[in-house]
Amino acid sequence: MSDRRVRMYPVRRTVRLATLPLNGVKRDQILAVAHTYAQVKDRFLLALAPASMWRHLASKQRFRDWAKGEGLYPDGANVHLVDHAAFDAVETWVRHIESVIATSNLKARIWRRFTGAQRHYAYSLLTNYADIGAILQGEAPERAKIQVDDAERNVVCGFCRRHLRTGLQAAGNPRAHLERSISLDDTLYSTWVAQRPSGKPSRRQYVSIISNRPGQRIVLPLAGISEVSGNIRVVMDEGAQSASVHVSYEVHQMKEAKGPPQSIDWGVTEVAVDAAGVHHGQGYGKLLQKISDENTKKGRRRGKLWSITKLQAHRKRAKRITRHNLGTKKQAKRSKAGRAGLRSVTGAAVKEIVYGEGNRTRARGPVLQRHDQRPRLIVCEDLSHLRGKARSKKLSRLCSAWMRSELEGRMTVHAYRGRSPTKAVNAAYTSQTCPEPSCGYVSSTNRNGDRFHCRNPHWDCNLQGDADQVAAVNLLERVGDPRITIFTTHTEVKKILSERFQRRLESRTGGVSVPLGTASDGVRARIAEGEATAHGRTPSKPRRNLSDVGGASITGADSQGPVHTARTGETEAAGERKEKERLEMPRYSGAEGR
Repeated sequence: MSDRRVRMYPVRRTVRLATLPLNGVKRDQILAVAHTYAQVKDRFLLALAPASMWRHLASKQRFRDWAKGEGLYPDGANVHLVDHAAFDAVETWVRHIESVIATSNLKARIWRRFTGAQRHYAYSLLTNYADIGAILQGEAPERAKIQVDDAERNVVCGFCRRHLRTGLQAAGNPRAHLERSISLDDTLYSTWVAQRPSGKPSRRQYVSIISNRPGQRIVLPLAGISEVSGNIRVVMDEGAQSASVHVSYEVHQMKEAKGPPQSIDWGVTEVAVDAAGVHHGQGYGKLLQKISDENTKKGRRRGKLWSITKLQAHRKRAKRITRHNLGTKKQAKRSKAGRAGLRSVTGAAVKEIVYGEGNRTRARGPVLQRHDQRPRLIVCEDLSHLRGKARSKKLSRLCSAWMRSELEGRMTVHAYRGRSPTKAVNAAYTSQTCPEPSCGYVSSTNRNGDRFHCRNPHWDCNLQGDADQVAAVNLLERVGDPRITIFTTHTEVKKILSERFQRRLESRTGGVSVPLGTASDGVRARIAEGEATAHGRTPSKPRRNLSDVGGASITGADSQGPVHTARTGETEAAGERKEKERLEMPRYSGAEGR
């Protein structure tokens, strides 16, 4: 495995500071400012819609100056507030273009379609928004440092143009529909802490923001005390009586990590499983199951009520049901509470992965973080391509509550702070491939729920263990794999793994080609009555633990227990029944073919 350092880009963390409940006057004032801000921002978003305007996306100040020259600034509005609306519009379009590139899978398509200088040229175009706009207008920008002729440039630009247009048409143009947020710089707000000798708490922090009336400000009392500086965003919580102040902080890094590399496999039964077999966040699956069951139960009841209102729309009963039983306040409150619980378990698990065992909470005060405990590299599966429905409805409901963005966001922040860079690798077939270096047999029969059992029919491997731990071990080995990249399709991955196993098989047979899936007399001796098989179903063949591979071990409640050296048909069936009872829910493997 390559141990090359991965570059870490600066990271900022956004913290939401809640305010105390606000009266109706202050709520109306905030919404009035948000209405003005949204109207101005929407005007700038429409101005940036033509691809020819994307040359301004590289500099927010340049677009601000252009908008002033074109007379897009409204009369009577605060100039600094309009400036921030222009900056916000530029950032919104940048995020929109990046999301279109990601959802259209354009970088992976370029990787598979082009090679050499053409691939380098295509990737260089995607880093410049002016060039992306030029491509959509039918042009083919030149690159002096990349040697590609006119015909090659036209082919590359035509390929990118088709996929960008398809993605942009599907996504539509961004608009400012929600009128409940305002972006402010330090000239548009002020903050202070007031002493309250006779009150509880004894100190209270306030934030005073701009209003639509000149010389008048809106004072917001915060629920706690925190540092408020730089650009902030005030958001009026939908359906609530309070607002929140979003403050962005720079994440400070710790001492350089010196621990061994670590790999993790994300899941829905627990947050993650590492290569050592440690399950992080084991209460995650129960929370997901609880949220899924509640949503299913409530959804069925609401569906019946909706059908009643449609069939009896002319009766008073339908109006009464609509007024009292089909609201969204309780539903939103329940969803918010469920996601708060998931965030709590996710945060504890991610901290344990990055900072080491015992560093999950601060109940006993700050914990000294040892740099030799933190991994110098964290390898995880690529989650950017996960979308759509799973194979079963139950699994789809679980994965709809699975907070993938929350996992990625927390891992990014804590890995940057702990100086443990993350690297995403291709996860196709990682939980179906035997991690034994001398084996590497890949088959869907190797995995059954949470358990892995190598079913190699050519020689007795018989490796068994936790399927997620097997996936984590294989992820760690794929970091330095030159053939299996993050853009390699799952069909190509299966082909590469099969070719490698075929070479191992031929080396055992002395160069004789043996079709995969059939046993060879030269590889495995004939199975006589009472002898062991690769499936471990006869009395005399012991099972091999995953601890035999790379020194990993399975401990705790998820260990497979004592190794039985004698297994009859009845004991095998009993073990399978016990294993099915232990599995509370199916596993969501993510990548296709895993």
